[in-house]
Parts: sequence; C-alpha cells; structure tokens
Amino acid sequence: MKTRNSQRKIVSIHRRLFILIIFFIALPVLVMGWLWYESSTRTIEQSAIETNRRFIEQTGKNLDLYIKNLENSTYPIVTSPLTQQFLAPALPSAYPYYQLTEKVENDLFAQMIYGRSDIVGISLVGKNSLQITDFSEAKEILDMNTIRSRNADLLKRLDTLGNFEILGLNRVGSSPVLTVARKLHSSSTYLYEGLLIVDLNLEQIENICKDESKGSFSTWISSADGELVYHPDAWKIGTHISGEQLMQIQGKEPASASASFRTGTPQGEELVIYETSRVTDWIVGANIPMKTIIGDLIRLRNISLAAALLLFLIALSIVGGYSLSITRSLTYLQRLMAKVENGDFNVRLTSTRERKDEIGLVFRSFSKMVSELNRLVREVHSSKLKEQELIIKQKESALQSMQAHINPHFLYNSLEIINSHAILENNRSISKMTAALAHIFRYNTGNAGPLVSLGEETAHIRSYLEIQTSRFRNLQVEIDVEEPWVRTVPAVRLTLQPLVENAFIHGYRDKKPTYIGIIGKPRETYYAVEISDRGRGMSADAAGRLISLLAGVTGEGPSEPGGAAPVGPGEAPPAVPGRASAAAGEAAAASAGRGAGASAGNGPGAAPAPVSDAEMPQRPAAGSAPASLPLRGPETPQRPAAERTWPDASGTRPDDGVRQGGIGLLNVHQRIRLTFGEEYGVFLLSSSPGAGTCFEIRLPLPHTN
Repeated sequence: MKTRNSQRKIVSIHRRLFILIIFFIALPVLVMGWLWYESSTRTIEQSAIETNRRFIEQTGKNLDLYIKNLENSTYPIVTSPLTQQFLAPALPSAYPYYQLTEKVENDLFAQMIYGRSDIVGISLVGKNSLQITDFSEAKEILDMNTIRSRNADLLKRLDTLGNFEILGLNRVGSSPVLTVARKLHSSSTYLYEGLLIVDLNLEQIENICKDESKGSFSTWISSADGELVYHPDAWKIGTHISGEQLMQIQGKEPASASASFRTGTPQGEELVIYETSRVTDWIVGANIPMKTIIGDLIRLRNISLAAALLLFLIALSIVGGYSLSITRSLTYLQRLMAKVENGDFNVRLTSTRERKDEIGLVFRSFSKMVSELNRLVREVHSSKLKEQELIIKQKESALQSMQAHINPHFLYNSLEIINSHAILENNRSISKMTAALAHIFRYNTGNAGPLVSLGEETAHIRSYLEIQTSRFRNLQVEIDVEEPWVRTVPAVRLTLQPLVENAFIHGYRDKKPTYIGIIGKPRETYYAVEISDRGRGMSADAAGRLISLLAGVTGEGPSEPGGAAPVGPGEAPPAVPGRASAAAGEAAAASAGRGAGASAGNGPGAAPAPVSDAEMPQRPAAGSAPASLPLRGPETPQRPAAERTWPDASGTRPDDGVRQGGIGLLNVHQRIRLTFGEEYGVFLLSSSPGAGTCFEIRLPLPHTN
C-alpha cells in the first residue's frame, strides 16, 4: 500500500523540467524584461523631460524678455511733455486738441510703432475724457467706438491696475490681441491721471514658441487662471485648459522652476511640461504624446517578447525531447532493478549501456553492481557452509577453555595445601609468602572487570611487597594511602605492580633494594599516588626523553604484535608494548619505573633476578622449617648474572625478541588515559643519578569519576 501511494506521489521528469523552465527561466526572463522596460521608460521619459524642459525654460525667458522690452519702449511716452499736456485737467479747444493729437501720433506713437510688427494699436486715455488712438496697423476696418468704450472701461479700473500690467486677451475686430496697460503719472497733480493701452498681435509670441520648440513639440501659453493666451491651434486661443491640468499645475509648489506630469487625453497619454513665469505669471507649457517619446521602445519591447516566446517554445520542445529520452532509459532501468529485487541476477542490458553520457555510465555501473551481487550471493552461500564448520570448532574451543580453567584451581589448591603444611610446621614465613602468592594469582587471573578500587590495588601490591621483603631483608616499604580514599578512588587493574616491579628491575639493578614508597595525596582535580625509590635514577637527558614519550602517548595507539587484541568498552584496555623508542632506551635502562616488561621482574610467573647468598633468607634455627627458596618454575631456568639481559623498554628480551607477557609503564599510562581521560596517567615527577626516581599516577577523584 505504501509503495502504491509513493508511486502516485511521483512527479515525472517532464513535469519537473516544465516547472523548472517556467519558474526559473521564463518567469525570471519576463520579470527582468518588465523591469528593463519600466526602467528604460523612466530613463527615456526623464531624458525627454530634461530636454524639453530646457526648451520650455528658454521660451519663458524669451517671453519675459519680450514683455520687458515692451515695457521699456513705453518709457518715452510716459515721460514725454506731450503726455503731460494730454493729462492736463482743462479740456483744450478743438484745434489745440487736433494739434496735440497729430503731435502724439507722429512723435510718440510713430516712434514706438516704428520697426515693430506686433503692435496693432496704441491708445492714450485720460481722466479728462480725452482719448488718442492709433490703429493704423490694423489689417481690417475697426469700429473705433467699441475700442473707445473698452478703453473707458479700462480707465475705470485705473486704481486696481499695476504700474505696468498685462490685461489679458482681447479682440480687435476679428483678431485676438494681447492688451497691455501702463499708468500715466501727472506731474502737476502727482496722481495717475491716465492709461497707455497697447494692443499686440500674437505673431511675435508665436515666433518665440516655434523658434524654441523647432517643431518637436507644440508650446502653449496660458494665464494664471488657465485662459490660453497662445496655442498652435488658433481655435483654442481664448479657451481654457482642462480643469484637471490646471489643478495639477496649481497643486505644485509655486516656483519658477519647471515641472511635469502625465495626463490622459482621448488621443492617448500625454506628458505635460510647464513653467510659471515670475514676470508675467503666465504658464508656458507643452503637451508631448507619450508614444512619440517611447514609441520605439514599445516596438522594441513587442519584438523582444515575440522573440522570447519563440525561443521559449523552441527550448521547451528541445528539453521535452531530451527529457523523454532520459525518462525512457530510467523506466527501463527501473524494470531491471525490479527484477534484481526479486532475486533475478541474470538481467541483460540492451544498447542503452552504449550511451556516452551519464545515463550510459549509470547502466554500466548497474551492470557491474549486479555482477558483483551475483558473486557475493555465491560467496555467502559458501560462507554459510564454512559457518557450520566454525560452529563445530567453537564447541571444541569451549571444551578446551573449560579444561584450561582446571589448571588455576589446581594451583590454588596446591598453594593452600603448602600453606596448611607451613602452619602445621609453625613456619610463618612460608605461610605468609604462600598466602601472598595465592592472593596475587587470584587477583591476576580473576574474572573481575577492568576497574577496581584503589584499596584493591593497594592490597594487591602489599602481597607483592610482602614477598619481596621476605627476599630482601633490608628493604623498607612505606605505603600511606588514607582510608577514605582507598574505598572511593577508582583505579585500573594492575596499575601499581608494574611500576614497583620496574623499580626492582631497573632502579636497583646491580644494587640491593633499600626503599619503596607508595604515598597517596589528594590534589585539587585528581588523586595522586607517588611511587618512589632510592635507586640509580637517570640522567636529565633520559628523563627529558621519557617525559616527551609519556606526553606523546594517547589512547589511540594500536597494539604491537604479540600484544592483546583490541577490546570493547566493557573490557580492560589492551597492553601496548613497543611504545618506547630507541631514543628512550637509555631512560628505560637507567630509570626506576621506566620499563615496559612488568612480568620480566620478580612477579609471579616471570623469571626472577639472580639472588645472592646475602639476599637469601637465613636458615631457621633447629626445629623450624627450612628457609624458603626463591620461587622458580621449571620452564624458566636461571641464568648467571653476567649472562642476564633484562627486558628493554618494550617488554621484550633483545636476545630472543620473545614477548614476556608483562604490562609496561607506557601500557599502564595508556590504559589509564583510555579509561579516565587524557588528563590522567603516569607522570615523571623527579629523577637524578644516585638519588632515585619518583613517578606519579593520577587518578580521578570520586566526584569526577
């Protein structure tokens, strides 16, 4: 059921590739294309705005200059005596009025109109109800009464007008004109007594707008309230711009700097660029259709989209065909794997394995795997037959192991019989040595775990030293391990005996043992057991090499040939002989506690050192049991002292290279580190020639165990 559900949830490679193309190729390309289009549109729009804004600004400046020049051209009329005569309150008679009119028209008006084609007419209007007008440049017959009436109306607004003010758009006849008025000041009354009214055609303004735009866009001019003063379309002159555009313009911050915005029209979206003049308060603007700005870009975008769509379809067809070839091969491989799952290893591959791509490599690897599986199945079948034979051999080995356990029991019983006879004969020395030897054998051959308490180790070393004190009468033994720590401090089995044996073998070589000290001292982070002797000691160079050797020992060293095999976490750490290098040979020979062959000393089952007569116990008095001789196995004959070669630092005899089965100093150091950590182990505290050697065994405190 689970297999069917998993098959239903499988997404085909076709679909995955389609999804990958859509989401990781097509969609990113579309998004990037859209972002490119938007960015390009903004860039081109900003470029167009900046370019056309300069034209608009220049148009506004030219218009301001045009109005300024017009204002300056009115100064001669304002300051002329004829104007002051015209503004006099007393009305002149008909003939003087006629003369004044002729002089004004010929001297003042003609001077201003001369060289200017934009002036349609000039009017002098005074509060004395006099008017002098000149519309000789008009291109049609005008109704002067209408003009005089208009002038009279403007005079009524004299107090509300500025010194020079553009009155806006008017009509003279059928033509639109721009009317400008300037106040006339009377030198007699010091009041404004009249107006100079100038009507201008729009030809000059049109020329200014066309010169600056150069036909690239259409410039329009409107008053502050939106009335169009000029527009390229003549029928729009005098109308108002749309309310939406006026609100956009009036909503901007008032400044002469130009601005722009977009607006919609029936013909499409347009970009409006405008500038407000500080001189005339006119709005100079231009409407530029967006299609003229980004028309080429839109065409390029459409071409790019079409090309991208075509490429996408081509890529989809190519990838689809390639994925179909992949899925066919994988489906075929799936069928072959199903046969192998059912135990059929005789599958045969077709021409698919001849492909030169990864699919062919997979098929070739599958063929090799099936062949290897077929071979392994045959080997497993044959190994089962060998396993049956191995089971029979294991049963035979178990029987031999049971027989091997009989020997230690026989040895213990023999020692008990010797002890009983010694007690009956009242020979306490033999009884004590026999009891100590039996305790040592039981401790060494027992089935206890690798961890013991420090008290058990101390009891074991007491039995060992009890035998040694019987051998060496002048040997002084000092064991000082306080009672609370004996029961709580953990130790590794056979930790103390190898170091004490090395003291006898190396420290007291060629001299009689005099002192062995075992002192326990609790430290801040560990419990220290110091083992010291008063033997030969070693040189500073040998001590340095030994310290370096101990520092280099970790809990990861492999066992040397002849040593114990690797063990599991619940077993005792293996002995690792052969750690001592040739550079440490001198330290091994000269130092107490620096040897590897613990069993090469005077421990049970090992070849003892040569014993002189002085070292032998004295024969007891008459009636007592004979003095005990050194224990000597029949398989370890004594050799003369001159021929004796003690084990070297690796625990082997250099003459025959045979492993003696001892536990060396480096082995003890490694086993402690394996069990408790790198901060524990055996450390050399002090050693000097003739002053002896002192080692320190660091064990964990109870609360850190």
